[in-house]
Amino acid sequence: MSAGNPLFYSDWRAMILAAGFGTRLKPLTDHLPKPLLEIAGVPMLTLALNRLRRLKPRTLVVNGHHLSDLLELFLNEKKSGFRQLEYIFEPSILDTGGGILNAANFLDGPFFITVNADIISNIPLAPAVARHLKSRALVTMLLHDRLRYNQVEVDPAGTIRRFGAKKAVSGNRLLAYTGIQICSPLLLDLLAREPVAAFSLITFYRRLLAAGRLDIRAHIVDTTTSCYWRDLGTHADLAGIEHDLRSDSTLAGRLGVVAGV
Repeated sequence: MSAGNPLFYSDWRAMILAAGFGTRLKPLTDHLPKPLLEIAGVPMLTLALNRLRRLKPRTLVVNGHHLSDLLELFLNEKKSGFRQLEYIFEPSILDTGGGILNAANFLDGPFFITVNADIISNIPLAPAVARHLKSRALVTMLLHDRLRYNQVEVDPAGTIRRFGAKKAVSGNRLLAYTGIQICSPLLLDLLAREPVAAFSLITFYRRLLAAGRLDIRAHIVDTTTSCYWRDLGTHADLAGIEHDLRSDSTLAGRLGVVAGV
């Protein structure tokens, strides 16, 4: 990594959001947690771990609930190469907001990155982190143009205005959340004010927007030509990534899909 890469110098933290039942992927998830389902013979969680390991976070935390023993055993075997790799078991699912708050003790650095366990991508993170630090945003969400998912309204300045939008105000764009975000530690203080333990992060962000906050920002990436991204939430998505790997001989290398790693 170059000296100008903010991920090189910062004592930053990361979290992989891996709790959930994987209901849409039944019966595959009846006996295996969704993050351990394989892509070309490689558990999807391995891909996320390998990618973050190369970026050298101070601490990486993974949460889980469904078939937790299998997740914990898997992670205990993957600690090599991390300065600190922690697993948090959620006795009851805390949703995205509650899950991050529950991991707050591990995330208090200059910034932290969260990644959904059920996405696969090679989106470069250093430019997004640099943008986040320069703007001093509360949150910088990585967004892209995917018609199937486009519901986040962004104005020309890159400020997120609405979630769940069906149509954008003139001059604004509708984009989709990639499942990757960079967060200021101030977010943890705000999350701690929630009166309940389990809550959605997007619902929480909606309330912040309604209160007039303008520091939830977008970093827009091109996942059509410049980099790869796919959600792995359904059987069709799993078939899609397998098709993509067969169709593009370079994709496995770009994504780090190497069996046995």
